[in-house]
Amino acid sequence: MDIPTLHLRAERERLLAAISAADAVVPTTSTKPILTHLLLEAKDGRLEVTASDQQVGLRAVVSGIEVTQAGSVIVAARQLAMILKESSSPTAELEAVKAGDSAQLAIRLADGDYNLPLIIGETLPPVSFFPNEVKSVSIAGKRFEHMLRQTSFAMDKDRSSPVLSGLLVSLSAGELVLAATDGKVLAEAIEKDAAIASPEGDVFQVVLPYGTVQHLSRIMSSGQPDRVQLAFASKLVFVRLRLSGDLTVDMTSRLVEGSFPAYRMAISGTASSAVTFDTPVLASAVRRVALMISAANRAVVLELSRDKAVLSNLPGAGGNARIPLACQYSGNPVRLGINAAYMSDVLRVFGGERLGIELGRGLIMREANATYLVMPISLPS
Repeated sequence: MDIPTLHLRAERERLLAAISAADAVVPTTSTKPILTHLLLEAKDGRLEVTASDQQVGLRAVVSGIEVTQAGSVIVAARQLAMILKESSSPTAELEAVKAGDSAQLAIRLADGDYNLPLIIGETLPPVSFFPNEVKSVSIAGKRFEHMLRQTSFAMDKDRSSPVLSGLLVSLSAGELVLAATDGKVLAEAIEKDAAIASPEGDVFQVVLPYGTVQHLSRIMSSGQPDRVQLAFASKLVFVRLRLSGDLTVDMTSRLVEGSFPAYRMAISGTASSAVTFDTPVLASAVRRVALMISAANRAVVLELSRDKAVLSNLPGAGGNARIPLACQYSGNPVRLGINAAYMSDVLRVFGGERLGIELGRGLIMREANATYLVMPISLPS
């Protein structure tokens, strides 16, 4: 049996950043145990860390590594990530060593040493490289991460439809749009930049899978990239994240087949009336009323009259709440049912101090470069 080779030294934090990024796509459990592992490949002063769950592949490349012996090993992802995370050692040394008829990865840290078994004779699914030969779209990492937060909460969490469970990415001349809806809540975020172009046709649209969006969100929450590049080829999306510390993360994912619903009609047009609230005050009131609702009935009741609002819940075993709120409203008295979770999601990402709600077929809320829609819930008469 050939024993794999690898011996490197690096700053622990630099090593952890690459391994944590790859670990974001590793499943907790799998019918194929190899998928819960990482491929580490060291050569020429850099380390490539590769992971795959068969739908999403990721390659994290970090430079500034002291490679004593080039080579590659396959090791358990979660164990390696947690060992490095829990350590306070400034540096880390990794070496493939023989252990009887098998091999282990020796991990040497200033505050402890560890040995993890290595996988020999199996390979991870191949991960495609970022296609530099095709057109790509580049956007500031901070803005892209914000757009993900503004929209991803509206994806269908019940996974009833691959399309509604996913995130729409739409590209046209000078505009990038992210949008999500489960039919009850809708969110759209827009970035306008003259450098943005459609890779083909006037408008180019694809749907990212639910899991891919979750992986992206986890990676970006742990380390915000300077830039994000998107490229599309052969029914795949390629995402390149340029993070600090000479770390580049490339993610590859299949796209969802199917057409995203034409949602724009639902958020266009003129509303019959509108109401304006202080955003933090409304968010607090929704959270407090939500303490009294049950899983069977998520409705918060909003009653409006001239410049007055009351939030309450439907009578039930969990208790009752009635919270008066100041507002600006001049329309006819109205009583609406609102899903508390959906409304809280919108209020969590809404950036303005004042929130205007347009009342029509649904509740429409707008801020600069983003629009949200929450459909009302039927209330008992």
